[in-house]
Amino acid sequence: MPILRSLGLLLWLGLAGCSSLQLAWDYDAQAAFPVLHSYEWLPAPEVESGGPQIYYNGLLDSRVRAAVDAQLQKKGFRRDTGNPDFLVAYHVALDERLSVTYLNELYGYGPGWGNARYRRSYGRPGREATVNEYRVGTLILDVVLAQDRRLIWRGSASDEVYPDLSAEAREKRINTAVERILAPFPP
Repeated sequence: MPILRSLGLLLWLGLAGCSSLQLAWDYDAQAAFPVLHSYEWLPAPEVESGGPQIYYNGLLDSRVRAAVDAQLQKKGFRRDTGNPDFLVAYHVALDERLSVTYLNELYGYGPGWGNARYRRSYGRPGREATVNEYRVGTLILDVVLAQDRRLIWRGSASDEVYPDLSAEAREKRINTAVERILAPFPP
Protein backbone atom coordinates (compact mmCIF):
# COMPACT_ATOMS: atom_id res chain seq x y z
CA MET A 1 0.00 0.00 0.00
CA PRO A 2 2.84 2.52 0.67
CA ILE A 3 3.97 2.02 -2.94
CA LEU A 4 0.47 2.88 -4.17
CA ARG A 5 0.46 6.01 -2.03
CA SER A 6 3.84 7.03 -3.43
CA LEU A 7 2.54 6.48 -6.94
CA GLY A 8 -0.48 8.61 -6.07
CA LEU A 9 1.83 11.38 -4.96
CA LEU A 10 3.78 11.16 -8.17
CA LEU A 11 0.50 11.37 -10.04
CA TRP A 12 -0.43 14.53 -8.17
CA LEU A 13 2.99 15.97 -8.79
CA GLY A 14 2.40 15.54 -12.49
CA LEU A 15 -0.23 18.25 -12.79
CA ALA A 16 -0.29 19.68 -16.30
CA GLY A 17 0.07 23.21 -17.70
CA CYS A 18 -1.06 26.24 -15.74
CA SER A 19 -3.83 27.35 -18.05
CA SER A 20 -6.33 25.01 -16.38
CA LEU A 21 -5.10 25.61 -12.83
CA GLN A 22 -8.06 26.48 -10.61
CA LEU A 23 -7.05 28.93 -7.87
CA ALA A 24 -8.89 30.10 -4.76
CA TRP A 25 -8.06 32.29 -1.75
CA ASP A 26 -9.66 33.32 1.50
CA TYR A 27 -8.41 35.34 4.45
CA ASP A 28 -9.35 36.96 7.74
CA ALA A 29 -9.88 40.65 6.96
CA GLN A 30 -9.26 41.49 10.65
CA ALA A 31 -5.76 39.93 10.71
CA ALA A 32 -2.81 42.32 10.97
CA PHE A 33 -0.83 41.13 7.95
CA PRO A 34 1.62 44.10 7.94
CA VAL A 35 3.16 42.97 11.25
CA LEU A 36 4.06 39.52 9.90
CA HIS A 37 7.76 39.17 9.12
CA SER A 38 8.87 35.63 9.99
CA TYR A 39 7.46 32.13 9.62
CA GLU A 40 8.02 28.47 10.44
CA TRP A 41 6.47 25.24 9.18
CA LEU A 42 3.80 23.27 11.01
CA PRO A 43 4.33 19.49 10.97
CA ALA A 44 2.18 17.45 8.57
CA PRO A 45 -1.10 16.41 10.23
CA GLU A 46 -2.09 12.83 10.95
CA VAL A 47 -4.04 11.48 7.97
CA GLU A 48 -7.31 9.67 8.65
CA SER A 49 -8.81 7.16 6.25
CA GLY A 50 -11.95 8.01 4.29
CA GLY A 51 -12.86 11.12 2.38
CA PRO A 52 -10.57 12.39 -0.35
CA GLN A 53 -7.20 10.74 -0.59
CA ILE A 54 -4.64 12.86 1.23
CA TYR A 55 -0.97 12.25 0.64
CA TYR A 56 2.38 13.18 2.14
CA ASN A 57 5.80 11.78 1.27
CA GLY A 58 9.41 12.91 1.18
CA LEU A 59 9.48 13.95 -2.48
CA LEU A 60 6.33 15.99 -2.24
CA ASP A 61 7.27 17.46 1.12
CA SER A 62 10.69 18.71 0.02
CA ARG A 63 9.36 20.15 -3.26
CA VAL A 64 6.42 21.98 -1.71
CA ARG A 65 8.48 23.34 1.18
CA ALA A 66 11.26 24.52 -1.13
CA ALA A 67 8.77 26.26 -3.43
CA VAL A 68 6.95 27.95 -0.52
CA ASP A 69 10.22 28.98 1.14
CA ALA A 70 11.43 30.54 -2.12
CA GLN A 71 8.19 32.48 -2.67
CA LEU A 72 7.94 33.73 0.91
CA GLN A 73 11.59 34.85 0.86
CA LYS A 74 10.94 36.74 -2.41
CA LYS A 75 8.17 38.57 -0.56
CA GLY A 76 10.57 39.55 2.26
CA PHE A 77 9.60 36.95 4.89
CA ARG A 78 12.33 35.08 6.75
CA ARG A 79 12.22 31.65 8.29
CA ASP A 80 12.56 31.75 12.09
CA THR A 81 12.47 28.51 14.06
CA GLY A 82 12.63 30.29 17.41
CA ASN A 83 9.91 32.95 17.43
CA PRO A 84 7.95 33.11 14.14
CA ASP A 85 5.05 35.49 13.55
CA PHE A 86 3.12 32.91 11.53
CA LEU A 87 3.13 29.22 10.70
CA VAL A 88 2.70 27.60 7.30
CA ALA A 89 1.10 24.25 6.54
CA TYR A 90 0.13 22.48 3.34
CA HIS A 91 -2.32 19.74 2.45
CA VAL A 92 -2.51 17.64 -0.71
CA ALA A 93 -5.64 15.79 -1.81
CA LEU A 94 -6.39 13.56 -4.79
CA ASP A 95 -9.94 13.20 -6.01
CA GLU A 96 -11.41 10.88 -8.65
CA ARG A 97 -13.61 12.65 -11.23
CA LEU A 98 -15.66 11.71 -14.27
CA SER A 99 -15.96 13.66 -17.50
CA VAL A 100 -18.93 12.91 -19.76
CA THR A 101 -18.95 14.20 -23.33
CA TYR A 102 -22.00 13.80 -25.54
CA LEU A 103 -21.45 13.52 -29.27
CA ASN A 104 -23.97 13.89 -32.09
CA GLU A 105 -26.48 15.57 -29.81
CA LEU A 106 -26.61 19.16 -31.02
CA TYR A 107 -24.88 19.27 -34.35
CA GLY A 108 -26.25 16.13 -35.94
CA TYR A 109 -22.90 14.76 -37.09
CA GLY A 110 -22.51 11.04 -37.56
CA PRO A 111 -25.25 8.81 -38.97
CA GLY A 112 -27.77 11.66 -38.98
CA TRP A 113 -25.58 14.56 -40.16
CA GLY A 114 -27.08 17.52 -41.90
CA ASN A 115 -29.01 20.68 -41.14
CA ALA A 116 -31.26 20.24 -38.10
CA ARG A 117 -34.27 21.19 -40.21
CA TYR A 118 -33.58 18.29 -42.62
CA ARG A 119 -32.61 15.60 -40.12
CA ARG A 120 -35.44 13.34 -41.19
CA SER A 121 -34.15 13.22 -44.72
CA TYR A 122 -30.63 12.29 -43.59
CA GLY A 123 -31.58 10.08 -40.68
CA ARG A 124 -31.81 10.76 -36.98
CA PRO A 125 -28.58 11.76 -35.24
CA GLY A 126 -27.25 9.29 -32.72
CA ARG A 127 -26.39 10.19 -29.15
CA GLU A 128 -23.09 8.84 -27.96
CA ALA A 129 -21.50 9.47 -24.59
CA THR A 130 -17.81 9.22 -23.83
CA VAL A 131 -16.95 8.82 -20.15
CA ASN A 132 -13.43 9.51 -18.93
CA GLU A 133 -12.14 8.93 -15.43
CA TYR A 134 -9.40 11.23 -14.20
CA ARG A 135 -7.78 12.48 -11.02
CA VAL A 136 -7.66 16.03 -9.73
CA GLY A 137 -4.90 17.07 -7.37
CA THR A 138 -5.36 19.96 -4.93
CA LEU A 139 -2.63 21.77 -3.04
CA ILE A 140 -3.80 23.88 -0.10
CA LEU A 141 -1.51 26.34 1.70
CA ASP A 142 -2.52 27.64 5.13
CA VAL A 143 -1.09 30.58 7.10
CA VAL A 144 -1.74 30.40 10.83
CA LEU A 145 -0.86 32.94 13.52
CA ALA A 146 1.89 31.50 15.72
CA GLN A 147 0.55 32.96 18.97
CA ASP A 148 -2.93 31.39 18.91
CA ARG A 149 -2.83 28.99 15.94
CA ARG A 150 -5.70 30.82 14.23
CA LEU A 151 -6.04 30.38 10.46
CA ILE A 152 -5.73 33.81 8.81
CA TRP A 153 -5.10 32.95 5.13
CA ARG A 154 -5.72 29.98 2.81
CA GLY A 155 -4.87 29.53 -0.84
CA SER A 156 -5.39 26.53 -3.09
CA ALA A 157 -4.68 25.27 -6.59
CA SER A 158 -6.39 22.33 -8.31
CA ASP A 159 -5.79 20.69 -11.64
CA GLU A 160 -5.98 17.40 -13.47
CA VAL A 161 -3.18 14.95 -12.68
CA TYR A 162 -0.90 13.79 -15.50
CA PRO A 163 1.21 10.83 -14.31
CA ASP A 164 3.65 10.69 -17.24
CA LEU A 165 5.51 13.96 -16.61
CA SER A 166 9.20 13.89 -15.80
CA ALA A 167 10.51 14.77 -12.33
CA GLU A 168 11.66 18.14 -13.67
CA ALA A 169 8.22 18.89 -15.09
CA ARG A 170 6.59 17.89 -11.78
CA GLU A 171 8.89 20.20 -9.85
CA LYS A 172 8.23 23.05 -12.26
CA ARG A 173 4.50 22.43 -11.91
CA ILE A 174 4.70 22.63 -8.11
CA ASN A 175 6.80 25.80 -8.27
CA THR A 176 4.30 27.44 -10.61
CA ALA A 177 1.30 26.38 -8.52
CA VAL A 178 2.90 27.69 -5.30
CA GLU A 179 3.88 30.96 -6.98
CA ARG A 180 0.33 31.49 -8.21
CA ILE A 181 -1.23 30.48 -4.87
CA LEU A 182 0.98 32.92 -2.95
CA ALA A 183 0.70 35.76 -5.48
CA PRO A 184 -1.98 37.61 -3.44
CA PHE A 185 -0.31 36.91 -0.07
CA PRO A 186 -0.36 38.96 2.05
CA PRO A 187 -3.68 40.52 1.06
